[in-house]
Amino acid sequence: MPLRLLKITAAKKINLPKNLILKTIFFYKKHERNFTNLEIIILKLSVILVFLGRAWQHFFWDVPFRTLLWDEGLMTPIIRAFGMTWESYISNFEIAYQQEFVMQLIGVFYLILIVLVFFIDTKKRWIKWLFWIGSIFLFLLSLLYWKEQFYRIGQLIEYTIQWSTPVFLILAIYKSKNTIPFRFWLKVAIAFTFVGHGLYAFGYYPVPGNFVQMVLDIFTFNDKEAATLLTVMGILDFVVAIGLFLPFLWKFSIWYCIAWGFATAFARIVTNFDVMMPIESLHQWLYETVYRLPHGGLPLFLWFVMRK
Repeated sequence: MPLRLLKITAAKKINLPKNLILKTIFFYKKHERNFTNLEIIILKLSVILVFLGRAWQHFFWDVPFRTLLWDEGLMTPIIRAFGMTWESYISNFEIAYQQEFVMQLIGVFYLILIVLVFFIDTKKRWIKWLFWIGSIFLFLLSLLYWKEQFYRIGQLIEYTIQWSTPVFLILAIYKSKNTIPFRFWLKVAIAFTFVGHGLYAFGYYPVPGNFVQMVLDIFTFNDKEAATLLTVMGILDFVVAIGLFLPFLWKFSIWYCIAWGFATAFARIVTNFDVMMPIESLHQWLYETVYRLPHGGLPLFLWFVMRK
């Protein structure tokens, strides 16, 4: 083989790992373009759903504020600074009413953000700061659930799609470009959510009873078969979280995320709907479906933005 050909071949071999890494991380699609109207609609709808579901929860159902506010170890020094004892604090109905009022007020704020979704554009830059606040509130809510579940990291990252969806809307509207970094962080948010879900389904953490019950209600499985299915789905969650970044697993991974994200959202209402009490069961469970729909909506958005 000629010396020059050997040098060229050697150079290609040396550059291969670097190129392979870049192609893997960014899925070798280096296009940058404006977002289409359909992509913005999908993203806006996902933002509306997450705020609507959480507003519904804040108005009518429990929000884990008590995880923090009723933590004696954390709150006692603060309470004593105001000249109160722990016993007088937890038995004070006025304080309980104020806590409930704050919870309702956050729900109202979420409804305002839903309205502002229809008016957000590059000229109204003040709107983006309200969405940043909304995203921070959602992140703080995920921290409360994290504390409630004994600081399990899987519980925290499972909410990544929900609190990051408003952030991606801000970036899409005010940055105006579908860029490589935008798509990369979109994949990270989706991957985190599915890894968090997978850690519970796989059994790394105790499998939630409602996970097993949903499988039993949807399929004619016994407890052992339900546990096996959840383990398999947990493994698939891990696989697709990695596969989002791998060209040869991309299509399978993104369509799994879309299908499984929507399926797990609708499972909340399907398995808990009572035909004898339709209004009551919808009121009690529909909001959990609503704020989880972005778990399928954001992967669907990613599918579109990855196209040239």
